[in-house]
Amino acid sequence: PKFRKAGVHESFEVKGTDARTRKLNAKWAQFWVPKIGWVKYRDSRSIDGKICATRIVNEGGKWFACIGVKTDSQALAPSSLALGVDRGVAVAMACSDGKQYHATSLAALDQKVGRARKVLSRRKRGSSRYRKQRLVVARLLGKAARIRRDWQHKATTSICRTYGTVVIEDLRTQNMTSAGRGKRGLNRSILNVGWHSIELMLAYKLEERGGTLIKINPAYTSQTCSACGTIDKQSRESQARFSCTSCGHTMNADHNAAINILRQGMPSVDGGGCAPVEARTVTPRIAA
Repeated sequence: PKFRKAGVHESFEVKGTDARTRKLNAKWAQFWVPKIGWVKYRDSRSIDGKICATRIVNEGGKWFACIGVKTDSQALAPSSLALGVDRGVAVAMACSDGKQYHATSLAALDQKVGRARKVLSRRKRGSSRYRKQRLVVARLLGKAARIRRDWQHKATTSICRTYGTVVIEDLRTQNMTSAGRGKRGLNRSILNVGWHSIELMLAYKLEERGGTLIKINPAYTSQTCSACGTIDKQSRESQARFSCTSCGHTMNADHNAAINILRQGMPSVDGGGCAPVEARTVTPRIAA
């Protein structure tokens, strides 16, 4: 047990027996909070089912209602289609079917955060002006997190609605972003995309639809030719172009990696029809 600290984990729970909601219009509704009364909130999602618990949370100076409901929905029949997904920085998610998902740009918001933090560094720690400026920084960071989560939810839901099996690389994001100052820019880019959050969302969304998430060893997926199976790091000409030094096969580098990821996780599935040979007949060989 720890002593409670003001400003940290500001939240409280409302029991399901006391929780009540009522609709006001298409965008707004009200939630009953004991000893406070009816509180107006933005109705971003319809509540389907019986409310079992609700937690009111303060994040960055804004209050959010996390409403948990119990439903009797039937499990959906999983799709028989499989997809390979390559997570990156320039292209957040490149799929084996050729589709690419680009993360929402947060460059303008990052500049505002940088300026706000610079102002915060000039404030005297513990003063009222310091607390006010710290709240400004928290609100900007919270806005960036909500924008990132919104894009992640939309992209992962689009994938899980179509495919029943998704294959990704087993990336240790925490270890990859724990490097020193030399890789600070790359670490920030990885965290802005949210590789681990994407993995968690794919996992639970596939599970509730009866699908499966498969994680594979990421070794050589970006250096292997999806046509002939040759492994050569020289084939990766640039961040976006892959040209095999053995057979001359040329395609987008992220798309090529996604096909290799799919084949490693699902050997019996063809990589989106982009390879001239069957996946089960490809024998990887390392170029001299």
